[in-house]
Amino acid sequence: MLMLHSLLLKLHIALGVIALFLFWIPMLSRKGSTVHRNSGRYYGHIMKAVALSGLAMTAMVWFDPIAIKGASFMVDGKISQGKLDFLMLINLFLFLLSLLTWVTIRHATGSLLCKQNRDPLKHWTYQLPVWLLTLVAPYAAWQGVVFNMPLVIVFSAISVVSCVGILNYLHTKTVTANRWLIEHAAAMLGSGIAAYTAFFAFGGRTLFADLLPGYWMMLPWLLPSLIGVPTSIWFKRRLSQGA
Repeated sequence: MLMLHSLLLKLHIALGVIALFLFWIPMLSRKGSTVHRNSGRYYGHIMKAVALSGLAMTAMVWFDPIAIKGASFMVDGKISQGKLDFLMLINLFLFLLSLLTWVTIRHATGSLLCKQNRDPLKHWTYQLPVWLLTLVAPYAAWQGVVFNMPLVIVFSAISVVSCVGILNYLHTKTVTANRWLIEHAAAMLGSGIAAYTAFFAFGGRTLFADLLPGYWMMLPWLLPSLIGVPTSIWFKRRLSQGA
């Protein structure tokens, strides 16, 4: 299982790096162009693979945390309960990010494919991950408070807001003609926020360790949300006014 986890991690990182760059092509290219459509489709496929590999890895850690992640925490062949609890919090946060990525990127592609016909999106198989994220996020927020991890709290809140928005879109009786476009754009931005946060919080730590000591290290972790969330709100309002 450790070898499988290692292989998945390498795949996860490689695809994640590709997605970080690919994210900007559909965002900056002319909407509806061939470049926009093709790059957006490739980005969607890659991000789904990133999310699924993340979910698989967190499941493995929950199944056997000591064998997969606990070796570095061992002292005299044992791991303290405090360190194990912290390891589980990090795994919970990774699960939250992976599930948020899956929910947002799938909604970005689903709303685009279905457009005004929301019926396929109301199927229980589509809604199940959204409801799961709605349930997991408050628990993760509580754990973030217990361990004094603001990043976990912030992303728990973003997850709840994202889920409420998706469920509202699915179950509101009537929506504007271009609401599918608003959902698509907002969900694409949401997936980008999750991807860049994961990079800065984990892969990018070594880049900023010397430049941003102590609590300043949280700045690049929170930066994608500080930029992305207001941008998403502004973009949704702009599209709504043009409806």
